[in-house]
Amino acid sequence: MEYFPNNDYMNFWENVDAELNFKGMNRKTLAQEANFDVSSIGKGIKTGSAPSADTAVRIAKILNVSVEYLVTGIPLDSVESQTTAASLAFKKYRSFMNTLEHLDENTRQAIIELAEKLDG
Repeated sequence: MEYFPNNDYMNFWENVDAELNFKGMNRKTLAQEANFDVSSIGKGIKTGSAPSADTAVRIAKILNVSVEYLVTGIPLDSVESQTTAASLAFKKYRSFMNTLEHLDENTRQAIIELAEKLDG
């Protein structure tokens, strides 16, 4: 199974951000719960840096993933693999889902029905 879509490497903070989006959490809440400065996420994404080990462990526990997954993007076990697969699908189709959410109900339903017909 390929864990880096299009062979794009995601750094620690990008993996954290993706998990936050997937789980519907926000950066500020995570930062408060894990006791770090929320600006670390944006800075870390930009610079490719990682937090201290103890901060990484706190973040992983809150997100219910392994530190190794946050560092490498590769899940440790089958439960994490399933979560990771769902997270990757979410990242891949996030912009489409956002667009779908902003359509009127009739248009959204028509697109869903079309997709179901194409799948079947």
